[in-house]
Amino acid sequence: MTADTVVTVVEVPGYVSNNKGINLPGVAVNVPALSEKDEDDLRWAIGIGADMIALSFVRNASDIVRVHEIMDEEGKRLPVIAKIEKPQAVEALEEIIDTFDGIMVARGDLGVELPFEQVPLVQKRAIELARRWAKPVIVATQMLETMIDNPRPTRAEASDVANAILDGADAVMLSGETSVGKWPVETVQAMARIIESTEDNGLERIPALGSRPHTHSGAVSLAAVEIAELLGSKFVCVFTESGDSLRRVARLRSAVPTLAFTTSETVRNRLSLVWGSNTFMVDPVEHTDQMMNQVDQLMLSTGKASVGEEVVVVAGTPPGVAGSTNTLRVHQVGSSN
Repeated sequence: MTADTVVTVVEVPGYVSNNKGINLPGVAVNVPALSEKDEDDLRWAIGIGADMIALSFVRNASDIVRVHEIMDEEGKRLPVIAKIEKPQAVEALEEIIDTFDGIMVARGDLGVELPFEQVPLVQKRAIELARRWAKPVIVATQMLETMIDNPRPTRAEASDVANAILDGADAVMLSGETSVGKWPVETVQAMARIIESTEDNGLERIPALGSRPHTHSGAVSLAAVEIAELLGSKFVCVFTESGDSLRRVARLRSAVPTLAFTTSETVRNRLSLVWGSNTFMVDPVEHTDQMMNQVDQLMLSTGKASVGEEVVVVAGTPPGVAGSTNTLRVHQVGSSN
């Protein structure tokens, strides 16, 4: 191996294509988290208004430091998703989830870097920890791999997608199936059908969170979901400035649908990654009574609920302050006027 050349020996014949990465299983490679091109790409992404970025080959929580430095230089902080695809990341999973804004279980490289039989349990543990921290988690790579060439998935692939959902993933992601595959539209349609069928018929199979909240916001979110389920409420309505309150509600995977209300278009866009999210833009208000009026207006104008039906509302007082979730109200639709 030299600075610009790697000499290898072919042990198993196969096709080699251009612009592919090299995996060194069992070798801790000491390279910067961001290459010079990565830094240029990050600045470009910030400049065009990206909603979030994903960082490849994360090894530990400190890999986010240089990313944040560049964002600060550009004057804008974006959420950073850590791609879990190195053994070092698996070992440092808790600190990575705590530091980053979400994770992606990138099973392709992970299955090369680790023995393939370990990947399923790594996926389950990553999803469990991300839910505990109320961080979104994406499961990616080879979800419907055979649809690169074929118009229908295998039964094993359908089960793989369904099991990622039943593990508690927020999102499942396609890659080669839609970027270079012959059936991109059919692939998206197939994945959507699997998701909808699994959530419609297997929601109760998603594991319980397994831990109790340790913050005021977490406690209010848990109470809201439990009350909504007990009362048979139509919706849990969450007012959120940063998206944190919705993520805390969503991680509970309740059968009661959740609606989010935010004054920020940026937050609305980012919440599309969160499980079960359905987010609406509203104007800033000064009092919680005005929030109830906004709930009524949305419910009645969209036909989501009728006068007299109950919803559970989660909010913060005073309104407009991020991190102030402290209010829970059982509200009858139409009673705010």
